[in-house]
Amino acid sequence: MESQLVEAWRMSNEVNLYLLDQLPDDFLEDRYAARTRTVAAQFAHMHNVRLRWLKHAAPQLIGELQSFPRGAQPGKAELKEALQASEGPVAQFLEESEAAGKVEKWNGSPATMLGYLIAHEAHHRGLAMVAMRIFGHKLPNEVVYGQWQWGKKRSLR
Repeated sequence: MESQLVEAWRMSNEVNLYLLDQLPDDFLEDRYAARTRTVAAQFAHMHNVRLRWLKHAAPQLIGELQSFPRGAQPGKAELKEALQASEGPVAQFLEESEAAGKVEKWNGSPATMLGYLIAHEAHHRGLAMVAMRIFGHKLPNEVVYGQWQWGKKRSLR
């Protein structure tokens, strides 16, 4: 049975994948201002930060995972694959941290690390939503509010 921290992490990642799945491909190029990240780059950044934390605190879990290069504009399939691939190692990192009662190179508990990771990714989902709205790409309400239905079972994989 998964820990509650891992369950929350996986649900958060599912929300990322849900939003990504709902976006038409041309929305990935939207940005909220000049010289800011596109929607695609927001999702790429989420993956890259996951890998940065793993490299910093649990390098043995990275395996073959690769970051997106600076300025990359990956497509939906690449983004989805990356987020799915990095979900497991982060879950393992959280599980190991919870078992140890501490997070390597973090000044807080495993629960605060999870809070940081989820808050960071929610922030970037929000920036992506703002970029799409500013660009005139409004998502249906069921997608916007669907991000808040964390207990809903979705078939995203």
